[in-house]
This record gives sequence, structure tokens and C-alpha cells, in this order.
Amino acid sequence: MIAQNPILRGFYPDPSVCRVGKDFYLVNSTFSYVPGVPVFHSRDLVNWVQIGNVLERESQLPLDKAEMSRGIFAPTIRYNNGVFYMITTNIDNGGNFYVTATDPAGPWSDPIWLKVPEGQDGGIDPSLFFEGDKCYYVGQRQKPDAKFFGDCEVWIQELDLEKGELIGEVTSLYSGSMKECVWVEGPHIYHIGDYYYITCAEMGTCFEHSISVARSKNLLGPYENFKCNPLLTHRHLGKKSEIQNIGHGDLVDTEDGQWYLIMLGTRPIDGITELGRETFIAEVIWEDGWPVVNPGIGKVQAEQEINLPCVDNLAGAKCYEKEIKVRYTDKLDKRLMTFRHPAEGMYKIENENEISLAPSTATPSDRDRSCSYVGIRQQEYKFRLDITVQEFSDANASGGLLYIHSDDNYLTLLVSRDGDKAVVAAAKNEKGNISALGEYVFPAFPENGIKLSLVGDMRNVSLYANETQIAEGINSAFLSSELAGGFVGCTYGPYATTNEADAPARIHFTDWGVNY
Repeated sequence: MIAQNPILRGFYPDPSVCRVGKDFYLVNSTFSYVPGVPVFHSRDLVNWVQIGNVLERESQLPLDKAEMSRGIFAPTIRYNNGVFYMITTNIDNGGNFYVTATDPAGPWSDPIWLKVPEGQDGGIDPSLFFEGDKCYYVGQRQKPDAKFFGDCEVWIQELDLEKGELIGEVTSLYSGSMKECVWVEGPHIYHIGDYYYITCAEMGTCFEHSISVARSKNLLGPYENFKCNPLLTHRHLGKKSEIQNIGHGDLVDTEDGQWYLIMLGTRPIDGITELGRETFIAEVIWEDGWPVVNPGIGKVQAEQEINLPCVDNLAGAKCYEKEIKVRYTDKLDKRLMTFRHPAEGMYKIENENEISLAPSTATPSDRDRSCSYVGIRQQEYKFRLDITVQEFSDANASGGLLYIHSDDNYLTLLVSRDGDKAVVAAAKNEKGNISALGEYVFPAFPENGIKLSLVGDMRNVSLYANETQIAEGINSAFLSSELAGGFVGCTYGPYATTNEADAPARIHFTDWGVNY
């Protein structure tokens, strides 16, 4: 059976995975998108189905004034004695916490915020390790005697799960595979055979990204470096490699003793990607007590052989089909997200594939309010997003589509009213500088609404209204972390705005979906 890498396409970074019997569960970072931390299920490591989201309530995910690339950093999912645990960092609103569930589809508990002894740095990218009746917190932090920014280490301390309190002694375990390693992050501990193993990411989530490993016969060390570190990187393949920025991995085994590594990576064009960091998989074997990734190959492949039986995963459902259509039930499709928590009544589900939005005076650039937007992740460079704007009468409101990377880097294609006329206008916000891209005026609002289209062809983006071109040749590279900063990928979907506070209007959208 062949897995097509990435196994989760688009903005699904910082993967963590655990196995319970025949079932695999995987989570990802979501930063300031809501709901937070999607949960995927698989029985074959190839086909993944999203079964829920961990952080659905504002009580679980405070995002007060959070910018797009803040919020939730790298999560870890683990299972112990009938309970699932997800531990992560809310970088600006509370720090490290964990939540629990007996069903990974949810609901998940409210956060148990980590109680850190006074004067101690809790760090980021936390993980949990269970042994016997004890649970250990495994974290990343700046070294107490750090010589430079990013001079980090992995540390461990016992965790009282009932109280959320770190207890006992703090032990420094590992500071990376090099003498002056930068950004030792995302640590995980495993007990395999005679050894305890630490894996961690190094060198920051960029072209130099990598995964290193160390081992010890004692949980608290000392740990010896793998002499062949890094365990995995693509930096030696050069910047023309199809897959780059490989790092931040989590090991998982199968019932019959096979091992795999799930990690993040990117598929850039000329070193830049609007897709963000995605989730990849590679095989692992063990030689002389050390893990080896894709033996004889030593890199992540576009097609990865998985030696598990093909499973009719959740009645044959597949996460990623060639054509993705958004559908609604009693609530938003699990894949859909808003930027921060939506205002009460912001969206209303009309029918199976229809939604209406209440326009907001907030834009994506506002830090203290949420804009009226529902989006889905961009998953390929070639795509077409269609959305139909139905009749609306409020002259102060505009509705259409938003293609967004960050607070100040996005495209809009909006319909507004000017008397009986319908005006379609395209605009670009690049690092806070807004510029018009094109406009088209309909003498009257068409009876069947106005179909807006966003068409991407390998970084060349065009915008249409009822198949009339509004703007073409837009270079979408500015919608990337490499040029705009941050850690996210792009999303797109319906958006509604107004220049009048508390506008009563709702803008109705129908028949929207994405084709790749």
C-alpha cells in the first residue's frame, strides 16, 4: 500500500500521533484558528479522517488579541489507562495546559493549566511520558545559562495529573546534536527495548530543520547522541528538493512491531510555500539500537510504502479526495475554521451547502475583534474556489471571499451595492498596505447571484465574477511565511464586512467549494 506524501495536505503542521490497538490518532497545531487542534483517525496510516477538534470552546482556547501565528503551538497526543491526553502551549493566553477525553472525537475537558514552580520556565512544545503509575512532563526551554537566543534544552519533571502541578526535581536531559544547537524543540520520549529515546526538532522550522535522537538506559539520563545525527533532515538535498524543511517528528509503532515517523515538511516553489507546513510519513527500522529512516534512501519520499493491510477506513471515507466539497450538518464541517472565536450569531447554516454571515466592522487586521470569515485550508498550488453571493440590500455591507495568510497579508474579492448596481472589487493587503486590483460593475444584481472565483495556477492567481475577469497575474508569494512571517499556511472562504456597526444585514452564500 502506498501513502502519497504529504498524508495531510496543506496547513497541518507539528503533527503528533499515538496508537491505541489498531487505531492511530493524530493532531496538529492551529495557532489562532478556531476550532483548535484537529483530531484525525486512521487504521492504515494512509487514509486519515478528521473525527473532531480538541479545542472547540472559548473556555478551552482563550485567544484575546492573538495574532494569526500565535495561539496554539505544537500539541502532543498520548493515551494512558483509558484516557487520551492532549498537551500544548497557548503562547499568549495562559501558557502550557492539557485536556483529556475518553473518546478522541470529543468532547474534551476544559484546560488543566500547568502549575510551574516560581522562577521556573515552563517553555513550549510540551510532551507527556507515562511509566508505571507516574506521568512525566517533557519540555523545551531556554537553558538557564543560555549563551544566545535559541540556546535551548530538553528537560523533564514529574507531573501530578490531578493538580496539574510539576513536582520533584527538574532534570536537564538533552541540548541537541551539535555543540551550539539552535532551537531544540518538540521533544518526545519513548521506552523501546532496553533504551529510553529522546527525539526533538532542531534548527528552527525552516530550510535547516531536522530531527535528532539520543538514548539512555535510564529515564533521567545521561543521554548519548546518535553518532549519525541528524536522524532526518533534507537540508543536504538543496533548495530544489521537492520536499523541504523536514522536522518536528513523532514515532509510532504498529501492532505487529513496524515503526513509522510522522513529521512536518513543506512543498515549496522557489523556496516559498503558501501551503504552510504539512504532515508527512516515513518508515523506520532499528539497527544496533538506533532508528533509521527509510533505509537505503534516508529521506522522505513523495510515495511511501506502508506495510499495513488496506483498511476501509471509517466506511471508506477519505480525508483528501481530488475534489473537495464543503458540506454542513448541524454545525460547521469539522475542517472549517474561523480566525479567532466567532462573534455570537456570526454564521448561520441555511442548508446542506449554504451559509450566511453577519457582516462585521472588523477586518483580519484587527487585533481585538474577530472578522466575519469561515475558511478551509489551501492544499495545492493549482485550485479553484467558487462561491456565490446572493441578493443583499444593505449598502454599507460587502460580501465575498477572502484568501488569507496572516493578519496583514490577504486578498479580497467583494460584492457591494451602489443603488441598484452591484460592484465587485478586488483588493490586496500586503504587510498592511492595501491596494486595489480591479473592479467590475453589474447594472443590476443578477437574479441568480454573483459567482466569485479564485483561481490559482502555481502561484499565478486570478479573480473572477460570473466568469468575468476582475484581476489576473497576482503573484501569491506574499501569502507565505517566508515573505510575511509567521508559521501558518493559507486558508480561503466566505467573508463579510461592513462600515456600519451592528449592521442588521446577513449575506447569503451558496454552492461553495474547492476543486484541485
